[in-house]
Amino acid sequence: MNQFNVHKWKNSQLLKEAGLLNENQVSQVAKAIDGAISSIDDSLSYKVLASAVAQILKDEYGSHNFVPFMETLKDELGMEESLNESEADFVDEFKKKFNVRASLSSDKIEVLERNDIDEDTFEEMIRFIEDKGYTVDSKQSDRFYDEDPGERSFYPRIKFSK
Repeated sequence: MNQFNVHKWKNSQLLKEAGLLNENQVSQVAKAIDGAISSIDDSLSYKVLASAVAQILKDEYGSHNFVPFMETLKDELGMEESLNESEADFVDEFKKKFNVRASLSSDKIEVLERNDIDEDTFEEMIRFIEDKGYTVDSKQSDRFYDEDPGERSFYPRIKFSK
């Protein structure tokens, strides 16, 4: 049996009496956010809410908090699958289908091959991405490999958005 921690119990009691317990804080923040949303638009879309939360995270909390925030949000919502797992499945399926090494960022796939991709294969890659529900930006996509010796390589890439 674990020993009773008097110090922890006293701290908890003091926080409870002062109204500063974490549960109370969560409830207060939730009520404040709900009140703010209602004062702006009581039928606020989830997209606007998500964009506003993203802006607050970027401006006030910093990118180092993004992963822990998303993990906490996922836990609170009861989501079992990580948001990144579906992206990993997407890039794994892409790699297998086209037998290439590839890297996925939030808005593009880079084919990590030091060769150009033939036009037919590149079009098939684009169709694959579009079939997954994404919109491909053809102007920002490129099927050619290029290299600045001693500097960096430019791999074939497909830019897309949801």
